[in-house]
Amino acid sequence: MMHFKFSPKILQRLGEELVPNPDQGIIELVKNSYDADATECTVELIKTSAIGGSIIISDNGVGMDKDAISEGWLVLGRSKKAIREVTQLGRLPVGNKGLGRLAALQMGSQVFLKTRPKHEPGTEYSLTINWDDFQEADVVEDVPFDVKKSSTNQRHGTDIIVNNLKKIFNKHDIVRLARELLLLADPFENHAGFSLKLIAPEFSEIEKQVNNAYFDDAEYHLQASINELGIAEANLLDWQNNVIFQAKHSDISQELYKTPPTEFELWVFFLNPQTFSARKTSVSFTQVREWLAQVGNVRLYHRGLRVKPYGDPDDDWLNLNYARARNPEVRPSTKTVIGKVIVKDPEDMLLQKTDRLGFIENEAFLELKRFAIDVLEWMAKERLKVTETQRQRVKKQVPRDITQAKARIEEVIEEVPQESRPKILEAVQQYETVTERETKVLREDLQLYRSLATAGTTAAVFAHESSKPVTSIEKIANRIEKMGKKFLGEKYEHYLGEPVTKLYQVSKSLLRFSNFPLHLLKREKRRTGVVDVHSVIDDIVAVFQTFFDEGKIQVIKEKVDTQPCIYGSDALLEAIITNLFTNAINVFNIEGGRIEERQVIIRTEVQGSNLKIKVLDNGSGIHNIKLDEIWLPGKTTREGGTGLGLTIVRDSVTDLGGSVDAIPKGELGGAEFIVELTLIRE
Repeated sequence: MMHFKFSPKILQRLGEELVPNPDQGIIELVKNSYDADATECTVELIKTSAIGGSIIISDNGVGMDKDAISEGWLVLGRSKKAIREVTQLGRLPVGNKGLGRLAALQMGSQVFLKTRPKHEPGTEYSLTINWDDFQEADVVEDVPFDVKKSSTNQRHGTDIIVNNLKKIFNKHDIVRLARELLLLADPFENHAGFSLKLIAPEFSEIEKQVNNAYFDDAEYHLQASINELGIAEANLLDWQNNVIFQAKHSDISQELYKTPPTEFELWVFFLNPQTFSARKTSVSFTQVREWLAQVGNVRLYHRGLRVKPYGDPDDDWLNLNYARARNPEVRPSTKTVIGKVIVKDPEDMLLQKTDRLGFIENEAFLELKRFAIDVLEWMAKERLKVTETQRQRVKKQVPRDITQAKARIEEVIEEVPQESRPKILEAVQQYETVTERETKVLREDLQLYRSLATAGTTAAVFAHESSKPVTSIEKIANRIEKMGKKFLGEKYEHYLGEPVTKLYQVSKSLLRFSNFPLHLLKREKRRTGVVDVHSVIDDIVAVFQTFFDEGKIQVIKEKVDTQPCIYGSDALLEAIITNLFTNAINVFNIEGGRIEERQVIIRTEVQGSNLKIKVLDNGSGIHNIKLDEIWLPGKTTREGGTGLGLTIVRDSVTDLGGSVDAIPKGELGGAEFIVELTLIRE
């Protein structure tokens, strides 16, 4: 009789391909502790800053006897947890197939297992795995294991020691691991009764930041759920914990949800000083913002433990930022919320991927996601109704206020001596004429900026959608690279090295573009306050860097040796610099434009109480248009240009109370723009 046999290389490949980063492997072993009904689990890193370190994962779970080790722990591709028996603590096991455990154990060259079963007090079973032994074997089955039995005074539980690590843990890895451990079991309302600890200095600092909960300072608290029949309901509470909106299923969806019973909670924060000062709270918006930087976003908890990557800093699985780009006034972002989607799933409707990162997108998962997005849509719709009602009320009230004000002026004039009335009436009429002229200009500006807003939000939508194929490009490139190196060996670089590198570069460039409109549309940038000029310049240069690199343009920052600040908003200053940079890039791209040694300088200078921001380039300069016409909307010398960029610069500078000038042929030979603003003195 013949059987399938497996080469030891299969173990190595499974280990390498199932662990995208070191902390994920540790998390898999921690999940095993949870499945073993542990209430405490400790992770210890020993000399992991260099190759050859060790990791110890210890728990107080039920442990394993010899049979459990042989028929469970050492069996790969099948797990006794697949039966989904509820543990003594009422937990539904989260492990699956045992592949995650294999991937974690493969992080080192040697593994020690020490386990003490709860039903055999005073007994310990131990096992040693030397992965080097498999290198000399023809098939996996040729390497035997000897499980040893001994006496012990230790309580029940399991210790796993992974020695001679193949990778190092730098500070960034440890901080990420600490954060992952703290968020693995919902730290804010841990019904799972599962305490995790990392023995590392970074852990206590992250733990302190995470545990500083500021839920009472949220502007809104959303509560929603799906029951066993797929029927949803939701409540929205204000910051005083009053229910302001309620939704039954028909308000959220016209169809039942084909997914397990689910709970969804979300806290929405308004990160501006005015909101916090108005409530006279002792907490500052800076404290809340720093807290949200650690714990913000919406995480998904399955059977009591978190599933990655949902809720990671760069994961927007509920499309919060995309929806915000369409309607920033009533939509939160991943940076202004903390939320959790909790699903027990006793019927195994949700299936995790083999690499343990996320769920297979079957009907149950897509329905779960649809529920969360539908509830967010309902919340936004209700908030928008309130906003629009208030806006319409103000619109209707303003004409009445004007009429009352005019009537009051007429009453006052009647009380003035007869000989003085003509002068007063003339002054009032002159004021009305100026006001009407200003109103007309504002209406025209409003139409212009509505058109720009439409173009901007549309660009943001297209940019967001483009990120999906961009991710596919990067995955395809990665696949080509792996298979190319495998089959071509040393010939890989000659045949595929350069094109694959270009694929990576293109995908990164497109990804930068997809993030660019969303970066500019962030609501907090429009809030008025003190603006750190150099910080804004650094941010914009960083965002534009890919575009400069692709255009082979050298960007030089010449910043004054102080920290200049102005009063206004980040959005206005960003609009100025962004449009001047865009203008410079376009100059180089016109037919006959400079090809070699392209250069752009952004310079800050302080003169008395004024700040000068200069943007210079060595392009062809300003020509074929009068200098005073470059600021007019629609006026452009570039084919296909909108002629709105410099109009926005002029209007933004005016709104900041400054002035702007241009030199057709400046210091570098190209155009030079000088923005002058008033400094804030400390």
